[in-house]
Amino acid sequence: MNVKVFPSEFEVNEALAEWTCNLIIKTLKSQEYFTMALSGGNTPRLLFQKLASKKYIDKIDWKRVHVFWGDERMVPADDDRNNAKMAFENLLQHTDIPEKNVHRIRVDIEPLFAAEDYNHRLHNYFDNRSTSFDLIFLGLGEDGHTLSLFPGSGVIEETNEWVSFTFNEKQEARVTLLPVLVNKSSFIVFLVAGEKKAAIVQRVLEETYQPLALPAQIIKPVNGELFWFLDEDAAQKLTP
Repeated sequence: MNVKVFPSEFEVNEALAEWTCNLIIKTLKSQEYFTMALSGGNTPRLLFQKLASKKYIDKIDWKRVHVFWGDERMVPADDDRNNAKMAFENLLQHTDIPEKNVHRIRVDIEPLFAAEDYNHRLHNYFDNRSTSFDLIFLGLGEDGHTLSLFPGSGVIEETNEWVSFTFNEKQEARVTLLPVLVNKSSFIVFLVAGEKKAAIVQRVLEETYQPLALPAQIIKPVNGELFWFLDEDAAQKLTP
């Protein structure tokens, strides 16, 4: 595990944008496509904006990038809470990525069927491969959740399925990737910023392994690399 700490939220996102750009360029030298799963919420918004800036946007061959999502809220595609909508507005609409390379989670059908549809498409893409995503971005909730894996959920320790539908504490439906697929990724990156996340960052990284209480702990790549990109506010409670 690699923990990288930067002075501010601006600097951690700048560093991650540069790291991501370099990883994509390097990977595409040895394979045809780069597969990337995006996270939702507010935290990655600045990262997406930086990747869409003049500094990086033209360095990446977006026609050779395939984009997926780690989870999705089951709200209309034009709802501001929709993870894909946020990614389109802040990153994807500024690129020349082909529509066929963008693999959104459907929100126009029932959660069970949306999960089955996404699972089917992922199997079509990743079956017979030793790894899954080249890169997946993850966030961290103040309760220790990541993706839509919430404390106490039975899907946290699912060892066979790749996708499931689940519910948050407000009983709002989500579709989420499950650890067995995520942990086959080549690179997994948690991006966490802000003082409000300091306590949970310390618990996830330093407390004993208890994934039902701290779901983010179950993210452990099988053969890949795990990175935590933190600003100083989020990292302040970690043991030096």
